Amino acid sequence: MVRDRPHGCYYDNARFMIRIIPLFISLAFSQSISLQKMDSGVEASFRGLSVVNQKVVWVSGTGGTVLRTVNGGESWKNVSVPNMEKTDFRDVEGFDKNTAIVMGIASPARFYKTTDGGQNWNLVHYDNREGVFYDGMSFWNRKNGISFSDPIDGHHLLIRTTDGGESWQEIPKDGFPKKLDPEFGFAASGTGIPVQGRQTVWLGMGGKKSRVFKSEDGGLNWYATETPVVHGGQSTGIYSMAFKNKKVGIAVGGDYINQSVKNTMAYTNDGGATWHLPEKQTHQYRECVAHYRGNIFFAVGPSGFDMTTDNGKNWHPHYWEVKDLTAVAFAKGSSIGYVVGKKGQIYKIKVGH
Repeated sequence: MVRDRPHGCYYDNARFMIRIIPLFISLAFSQSISLQKMDSGVEASFRGLSVVNQKVVWVSGTGGTVLRTVNGGESWKNVSVPNMEKTDFRDVEGFDKNTAIVMGIASPARFYKTTDGGQNWNLVHYDNREGVFYDGMSFWNRKNGISFSDPIDGHHLLIRTTDGGESWQEIPKDGFPKKLDPEFGFAASGTGIPVQGRQTVWLGMGGKKSRVFKSEDGGLNWYATETPVVHGGQSTGIYSMAFKNKKVGIAVGGDYINQSVKNTMAYTNDGGATWHLPEKQTHQYRECVAHYRGNIFFAVGPSGFDMTTDNGKNWHPHYWEVKDLTAVAFAKGSSIGYVVGKKGQIYKIKVGH
């Protein structure tokens, strides 16, 4: 993966003002999408994105970079973790304007937590085992969360927390299906491990097969289902998943090396027991998928946006001049969302009539 180093991103009190460039796309279902481009003030490659609500958003990426807004993107404050210039924070989980956890991916992998809006960061997880590479994390609530890494010593590695990320424990391996060779996850946007309810969690994998794993007891016991998403290579598979409830979900991915491969999307209507290729898809490499509302999902990647209005059965491309996007997320119950990408890109997205 590319590791960009941000410029001037360690001035803790710096605030970066928004620069708005609206882009409008008319949709077939009589709605429009508007994008507002924001000036992040850094050149980091962002992959971590957590939209707490319309006002509070956390963003993380290369060079140890962490940004936060508390006013809907009117200004962004650089709250990067000190002395972590060589760390890539591929995922961030924000709980409110003061509390967040960032996930550093590679050995040594480091998770940091702040409870004062990024003024101070505490190391809450450290793993220096050879081969460790954390791909994503999710939380059911403020206390209970789960994270996964690429396999270690021939076994899948998952950890969980029950105290809001203050401490993490490895989940016993005996409840997880045998690993295929090869089989691994992807840290494209930290969204390969969605959760629902109190204990349901899915996990997207790639390699020999593109499998989805599901647990309904908080990650202790799992079963695996094969999907038709492209597979068979060292970089093919599922990069991101999103569920709107315990039944309806979408998996996206492809191959970040060969981005022209086909069959990069699949959908399920039965909680992941079976997966289907869309009737119409864009055959584009996608790094993140997110549920908006109703039957609408968005997916993003290097070539732009895709949208479905029927739970993933049909996808429509939106190839704007906006490229190299990595993650998208929406505020719960809102028409407002955010999109991030490489070279410090942050956009505010609004869907409306």
